[in-house]
This record gives sequence, structure tokens and C-alpha cells, in this order.
Amino acid sequence: MVHEILIRKLISQTKIPIARYVVNPYIGCGHGCKYCYAQFIGPFKSMKGIWGRDVYVKLNATEVFEKELYRAKGKILFSSVCDPYQPVERKYQLTRRLLEIALNHYRTVHILTKSSLVLRDLDILKNKAVTVTVTITTDDDRVRKVLEPGASSIEERIETVKKLKEAGVDVSVFVGPILPMNPEKLASKLTKFVDKISFDRMNYPWFVEEIYRKYNWTRWLNEDKVNEVVEVFRKFFDVE
Repeated sequence: MVHEILIRKLISQTKIPIARYVVNPYIGCGHGCKYCYAQFIGPFKSMKGIWGRDVYVKLNATEVFEKELYRAKGKILFSSVCDPYQPVERKYQLTRRLLEIALNHYRTVHILTKSSLVLRDLDILKNKAVTVTVTITTDDDRVRKVLEPGASSIEERIETVKKLKEAGVDVSVFVGPILPMNPEKLASKLTKFVDKISFDRMNYPWFVEEIYRKYNWTRWLNEDKVNEVVEVFRKFFDVE
């Protein structure tokens, strides 16, 4: 369910190492990832919506952004508590319009997404100060359908990485959180397109414990299993 809202503030400072500021064009996320921390903290929690169903569109985001941008001199992250290219972006195009404003003002941008929709905006991303990090958490689309039901398929994401690289866009991959996978298979596919990969563990495993039990994945919540995956990737990449 889509809700249209008005806001007073859009740009926030962030402690995420890859940027100084963060912009979230939406509250909530139609990807509905079962493990996502954003459903329990920050603005979505106060909205009392259902995660994966309710998305709040910041209708006046571009107007607010233009007023605030003069103070944001460092790198800007799109986004931290939603995917900037989630399904509603097809209609509202807030991310595209905000990126156009930022890039026209010579700001450096880092985009974090698990959506192939980012390819729609290649015309404004090419030859600009932009890094795109595509989140790819598994090689198994059956796992994706359970844990990331509204997100692009794994093959679509790998193809997205390929096309971004071919277009000359600075692209990287984030394997986070590490989901059940065949690490050799995923690493061998990705090594064709990226040189470095970063990782994260399941920070809030209790969000998904019941799901993992249902599918007999509980061993993937163990630290040893996560370390095993990282070691496999080290054979292919410089791991961050």
C-alpha cells in the first residue's frame, strides 16, 4: 500500500563509513527483506505499517533536497533504510530526480541497491562521480524468493553489475547479510565483473530464526559458516 506524505527534512548525517550524508526517498521498502533492521527502527517503526507492504513516498523530497543540499559537501548515500530503486520508484522517480539534482551540483554519490531498476538511470550515472554497490546475498534464487521476496532476482542483479561495468560506472558488490549459498558458484560468477567485495553477517538473526528452521538453514546462522563463506571468496577477491 502506497502512502504519499510531505516532509520537512531529507538529508541526514550518517556514520556509515562510505558516505557523510544519507538520503532516503521513501519510508519502508517494497522488497520486504525478512531480515532488514529498518522495519524495527527509525521512521518506519513510527508509521506502524506492515513491512514489505506499506511504503511512504516523500512527495516533496526534491524541493526539500534543493534547499538542504548547499550544506551537504561530502559524499551522499542513496540509501540506508530503504532501497532507492524499490518498485514504487518506477512510478514516482524520486531517486532519479534527486540524483539529477545532486549530480548537477557536482556532489559525489554512492548508491546501494539490490534492484536492476538502477539501469534505467544509466544516462545520468555514466561519467559522473557515482559508485553503485549492488547487494547480492546468495546465488540461489529460491533463497531470494523466501528472504527477499520483492527484490530483483539474483541473475538480474549479476546482469546489473555487468551492465554497469560495461557502461563505465564504478560498481562493487556487497554480500550482506550472507544468506544460504554456494559461495564458489557465486564468487566465480562475480569475479568476471568486480575486483573487490564487502561482507556483512546477519546482524539480527532472531528476525529470521523461524524461517531458517522451516527450511533447514539454521547452520547458516553460525559464525563458523559465515567465516567459511568469506574464506572461499578470498580465493577469488580482495575481501573488504
